[in-house]
Order: sequence, then structure tokens, then C-alpha cells
Amino acid sequence: MKKLFTFALMIVFGASAASAQFINEEVKSMSQGNNNSLSIELPKANEKDVQNLWEKFTKKEMKGKSKYDRKTGEVYTEAARIADMSYNAFNMYATTEVVGAGTLLTVWVDLGGEFLNSDEDADEYKAIEKQLYAFALVVARKQLEDQLKDEQKDLKKLENDLKKLGKDKEGYENDIAKAKELIAEREREIEQNLTDQDNKALEIEAQKRIIESTEEKIGDLN
Repeated sequence: MKKLFTFALMIVFGASAASAQFINEEVKSMSQGNNNSLSIELPKANEKDVQNLWEKFTKKEMKGKSKYDRKTGEVYTEAARIADMSYNAFNMYATTEVVGAGTLLTVWVDLGGEFLNSDEDADEYKAIEKQLYAFALVVARKQLEDQLKDEQKDLKKLENDLKKLGKDKEGYENDIAKAKELIAEREREIEQNLTDQDNKALEIEAQKRIIESTEEKIGDLN
């Protein structure tokens, strides 16, 4: 299971994730005192997402009732059950904290009078370890789904940009077509204007001759 999990995280997070120590067992302080715990680091995972996903995971996979306690900062899971555990039910406490660019999930498993540890509860420890590996894959899947949504949004934006560029091109082409029509119209008007100027010049010359003739007639009367 651990090898499968490592391989899966290499795919999700890159080869560097494979060198990390994913699950760490140590005594840590919590609301019930100093007790043995299991911690798993989830690279690049948002803390709030991890907390929400853990509550859903314990309900779906362990049939437990989970609730976040604001006073202790812990997610308390009551009456959890999994097939690989010989216990009928057990309670869990979990915390999340930001570590670097990721989130550290720490879990304490109350077996009823004692907290789970690998020395005294080897089989049960492996069962919980397996659940943490499975949860890490849930988180990784959520990250990939969120990444996919962002990439789809980026694609949609690029497609909209391309569509806008296409419309801009059509607008430019229409402007050019209108400009060409206007130029052709103005060229025709210029040609007509030159003809009109020639005709008008002829009219002026004719009018000048009329004036000269009239002036001559007036001179004759003098």
C-alpha cells in the first residue's frame, strides 16, 4: 500500500514528493493530554480543504460522526468503524496546521482507555495508516480537480479572447471595405468634379464673350 501511495503521489506532486516521510508517529499534545499520534504531510494542500475533506472522509469511509471543536481546534470523530479494525468502534481527534506550502494532518486514535500506537496495536496501526494513505489520495484528487477547473477557466478565457479577436478582425475588415467604398465614391466624385470644372470654365468664357459684346454695343451708342 505504501509503495502504491508513493507512486500515486509522485504522479500528483512530482518526483520530489517521493522522498518525503509521509506518516510520522510521535507523542503530541492535544485536548486529552499528551498522546501518541499519526501525522501525514499533504503537499500544496489548503488547510481548510483538508479539514473539510477529513470530516467527509471519516463519515463516508469510517461511518463516524465528525464535528469541529472551535475551542480545541480539533475535529472530533465519534464511533468510527473500519473493516480492518478488530474494535467495534473508536473515537478520533484530528488537527490541521499549515506547514510550508502544504498542510499537516495529525490524528489521535482513542481505542477506549488507550491511544493507538504501533508497538502495542500493530494491526490496528496498519489499518489507520492505510486510511491515512487513502485520505491523502482523496486530497490529491481534490487538488487535481481544482487545478482542472482553473485550467478549464483559463481555456475558456483564451477561447473568449480568440473569439473577440475574430470579431475585431471582422470589424477591421468591415471598416476597410467601407473605406474602400468611400474612396471609390470620392474618386468618382473627383472625376465628376473635374468635368464640372471644365464645363463651368466654358460657361465662364461664354459669359465673358456675352459681356464683351454687350459692352461693345453700349460703346457704339456713345
